[in-house]
Amino acid sequence: MSNGKELLNVNQLQTHFFTENGAIPSVNGVSFQVNKGELVAIVGESGSGKSVTSLSIMGLVEEPGKIVGGEIMFEDKDLAKYTNKQMRKIRGNDIAMIFQEPLTSLNPVFTIGNQLREAILQHQNVDKATAKKMSIDMLTQVGIPRADKVYSSFPHSLSGGMRQRVMIAMALSCNPKLLIADEPTTALDVTIQAQILELMKDLVKKMDTAIILITHDLGVVAELVDRVIVMYAGQVVEQSDVFSLFKDPKHPYTKGLLDSTPKIQDLNEELISIKGTVPTPANMPDGCKFHPRCPHAMDHCISNEPKLDTLENGREVRCWLYDEEVMADEQSKNGNEQSP
Repeated sequence: MSNGKELLNVNQLQTHFFTENGAIPSVNGVSFQVNKGELVAIVGESGSGKSVTSLSIMGLVEEPGKIVGGEIMFEDKDLAKYTNKQMRKIRGNDIAMIFQEPLTSLNPVFTIGNQLREAILQHQNVDKATAKKMSIDMLTQVGIPRADKVYSSFPHSLSGGMRQRVMIAMALSCNPKLLIADEPTTALDVTIQAQILELMKDLVKKMDTAIILITHDLGVVAELVDRVIVMYAGQVVEQSDVFSLFKDPKHPYTKGLLDSTPKIQDLNEELISIKGTVPTPANMPDGCKFHPRCPHAMDHCISNEPKLDTLENGREVRCWLYDEEVMADEQSKNGNEQSP
C-alpha cells in the first residue's frame, strides 16, 4: 500500500515515431503519478500506448521513436532529458523492468546464476562470492525451490513460470524503488499467473517497491493494485482507485473493458465486446479518439477532443458526458428535434 510520497510523476509525456510520412504520436500527452510502495495498473487493449509509455520511462524507446515532449520526474530528476549513459545508472538500480516473455529476455548460452550474478556485480559494490550468495538468496525469496540447483541451470531447462520468477529475482536483485512489469503473466497458465501476481504483491510489502503493472486484462488487477490508469489511443482516458473503477466505471471505454471480462458469478452471461478496433497512431480520428466505437457518442464528440477532467471524488475522466455545458446543449438540441 502506498505511503503517499510521490516517486514518479509523468507529465504530458509525448513519444512520437518518425516515418517517411512524418511524426506519428504513439503516446500523446500522458500524465500520471506513482507513490512509493504503490501498485498501479495501466490497462488498455493492444495498441493503446501502454508499453511505449513504460519503455519511455525506462529510456528504452528505439529509433525511429523519440520522446518529444513532457517530463518523467523520478525523485525530482527529469529522466526525459537523460542520455542513454545516464539512464544505464538508473536502470536496474532505481527502476527495473520485467518483460512478458522471459525466454527472450534471458541469454540461452549463460546459466541463470551467471546472468543474475552479473546484474548484481554491475550495480552493487560486492565481490563475486557475495554476488553469488545474494543471487541464491533472491531466487529463494521469489519462491524457487532448490535455488542452488536453479542457479547452475540454463534458461531452456526451466518452465515458463520458473523463468518468470527468475526475471523477477533479477529485476529485484538491486532493490529498485520502482518495478515496471509489462504483461508479466501473459505467456503463463492461469494458476501460475495467480502465483506470480501474488508473489509481486508480497515483495512490494517486504521491499516497499512501487510497481507499475502493464496489462490488457482487467481481471488480473482487481485484487492486486491500488489504482488503475486506463489508456486508449495513446491517452489516459480514466484514472481511479481500483474499488471505485470496478464498482462504477466512468468512461465508456472502461465500461466496455469491464463488460468484456468474464465474471465468476455470471458464467452463463454473454460477454459484450467493444465494437471496432483501436485506431493506429497514423490514423487517429478527430475529436474524441473513442467516438467511432462509443455507444454514447454525440455530434460534439466527433470534432472536439475532451480534456482529462477531475471529478468531485478525485477520479479523472476524459469524456464529454461529464461536461455539464456540453450535456445541457445536447439535451436542448434533442428537445428541439423532438418538438412538433
